[in-house]
Order: sequence, then C-alpha cells, then structure tokens
Amino acid sequence: MYTERFYRSWILSGRYESFRVVAGESDLQIYADSNLRKEARKVLKDVRGKLSTHIALYPEFLTSLVPVNTGTEDPFLQDMENAGKEWNTGPMAAVAGAIAQHVGEALLNYSDRVVVENGGDVWALSPYPVEMLVYPGEASPLSAGITFTVDGSQGISVCTSSGIVGPSFSFGKADSVTAIHRSGAVADAAATSLANRVQGASDITSAVEAVAVSRRLKGVLALCGDSLGIWGDIRLRKEA
Repeated sequence: MYTERFYRSWILSGRYESFRVVAGESDLQIYADSNLRKEARKVLKDVRGKLSTHIALYPEFLTSLVPVNTGTEDPFLQDMENAGKEWNTGPMAAVAGAIAQHVGEALLNYSDRVVVENGGDVWALSPYPVEMLVYPGEASPLSAGITFTVDGSQGISVCTSSGIVGPSFSFGKADSVTAIHRSGAVADAAATSLANRVQGASDITSAVEAVAVSRRLKGVLALCGDSLGIWGDIRLRKEA
C-alpha cells in the first residue's frame, strides 16, 4: 500500500539537485550533484528484479518475521538476511535501508555527494553534516519533529520505525525509533527490532541503554509519549 510522502515538502535540498525515482513499491527521493534519474532508475529496477526473483524462489524471504537463511551468495540479499539474524527480524525488515544504500553507492560513480531517502529511511554520503528530521506524529508532544545532524563523510544510514506513524509493521507502540549505522540493512532491521520492544514510555530507557552497552549502532533516538532517549553520534540542532 502506497503512503503519501508528505514530509518531502519539508526538505530544503540547497546544495543538491533533487529528483524522484519510482519502481514497483520503491519510491525514492534522491539528492546528488546532478540529475541522475536515468542511472538511478536502472539500478533500482535491477535490484527490485533481483529481489522479486529471489522471493519467487523463497517465499519465506518476503513473509517471515524471524531470520531466514536461503544460502544466497548475492551481497545485497546477504546484507538483508544478515541484518535480520543480527536483530532477530525477517529479512524484509531491512529492505528499505538496503535499497537506499545500494542505489546511493551506485550513484557515487557519477556524483561525489548522494542522499537517498526511501520511505523515511536514508542513506547518505556527503562531506557536509547531514541534517535529519524525525517526525513522531501529530499526537506526540514533539510533533514539530526532532532535528539532528550526523556525519555522512564515510557513508551513513539513518532508518526509522514507528508503531504509530507510516506504513512500518511494528509489534510496538513507539512514536518513533531511529537507528544509525554504516549499513542500511542493519539500521533498518535495528529500528524495527528496537521499536518492537517499546510497548510504552517506560521501555525507552532500556531500549536505548541496550544499544549503548552493546555499541552495535552508531546512534539511536527513541520516542514514546513524553519519554525521549538518545545515544551515540547524534548532534541535536539547537532551536533559536
């Protein structure tokens, strides 16, 4: 089911050329040094074709809510399966982040700076700090959103899951859980896994502390009601 990407109207592309690419259920907004729609569409169609073929052979890859091992040797599909194993999710919990990174890295052949947003999940490589805004829903005390910056100089993925906002499937009730990692697949699966654990505001501290202790991510930002937890390589923007 398609969900309108209303938040895209909030984005100021500034230094970048902005363009949209759609194939199947993937709807990407991309920012680069120039308009690379043709190149991005080819990569996106190729990866979605690969995904469809694999699902036809292994239907559980699409439907499983727990890790699966199909024995694939394809790096893209392996990333999704490995992320699921690490965070105890099905491989499709990692698909949006994995696609964003796959397309973004391919476009580095044509542009020194690339940002790919895929349904709220982002992969970016830029010499400038990358500014992100997390929207936790209009019912949240922080409904205006939380703005922060991350270092994108080596490539970074910022993925969000919610039990309240958007199409994400979640067993939890978090307004939003955002995970930051170099790998898009890992960030996406981690956001899903952590959001599944949040059944109420009292669970935010334990979810964030678990990440802080294990250091499996570069950062995490979790919100439920009036409870906010932040850890890692995140710089909140100070409001005037």
